[in-house]
Amino acid sequence: MNYTNITVAGSGVLGNQIAFQTAFKGFNYDINEEALEKAKERIAELKTHYEADLNAPVSELNAAIERIANSDLTQAVADADLVIEAIPEVVQIKIDFYTKLGQAAPAKTVF
Repeated sequence: MNYTNITVAGSGVLGNQIAFQTAFKGFNYDINEEALEKAKERIAELKTHYEADLNAPVSELNAAIERIANSDLTQAVADADLVIEAIPEVVQIKIDFYTKLGQAAPAKTVF
């Protein structure tokens, strides 16, 4: 499968790492605005680790960060090929998320 538009839902400890790795490898991804604000410090720390541990060029790391976009769910999945869900393990949050996701995502999207 050839995924070019990936949405990562959630940017907690796990979600922000998935999102940054996805963006670093050249994919587009979206998360909600509030979550992105909370993840900025963690993403900055990941950037330093990628630079030190992987010898990743700063230009590539900055480009990855620029590929991280924030928007509402409908915008985030409008052209999504794949949605990676990393939201809290709370039943009602999951039900609400997947209900909205099912209404917003195109038929091509893999959950």
